[in-house]
Amino acid sequence: MTIKKEIIKFFDLMISSYPIDSSEVIGWSSKDTQLIRFNVLTQIADISLSSVLDVGCGVGDFLPFLNENFSAVSYQGIDLHPKMVQLAYKKYPDGSFAELELQNCNRLYDYVFVSGAFNLLVEDNLRYITDQITCLDRVAKKGIAFNLLSSYANSDERYPSLYYYNPLEIFALCKNRYERVILRHDYLDNDFTIYIYK
Repeated sequence: MTIKKEIIKFFDLMISSYPIDSSEVIGWSSKDTQLIRFNVLTQIADISLSSVLDVGCGVGDFLPFLNENFSAVSYQGIDLHPKMVQLAYKKYPDGSFAELELQNCNRLYDYVFVSGAFNLLVEDNLRYITDQITCLDRVAKKGIAFNLLSSYANSDERYPSLYYYNPLEIFALCKNRYERVILRHDYLDNDFTIYIYK
């Protein structure tokens, strides 16, 4: 099974199991932790007046967060799951969402954000995240911020369908490719964020 099919299969289950307004429909345990992650992601810079790409946008909940906290952000959400894009438009009819895989995105954005989209357990997660960082780099003009589940998470809080990355390994992977990289692991025990500046 391809990674795309694995992702679609996983989120088909989420969509059929949870209501559109719940954070669980996109795989998060609560709205509170989702907002914490959004807040940390956007601390990369003052993104007012910037163009933003939201990769793996799910049902589009990053859009109202941006509108409430920053001014004049030009937002584009993309997701490879067609039902997610439909649900995003249902929740936020004035938003801009597209069914699109990251590697097929050809437009440049000031900042590119990813919240939770790379956490599903796949055949080779390290190769997968390496390839995805290359794709993120190709479309980002100023910076990239993404979060991942952490290998420091308590074992009794882990889900078998998700992958828990070693934060130091991901930091080293990014630092070997980019001059300015920041690792944040100070907000949730089971999650970390990487900022890459271009």
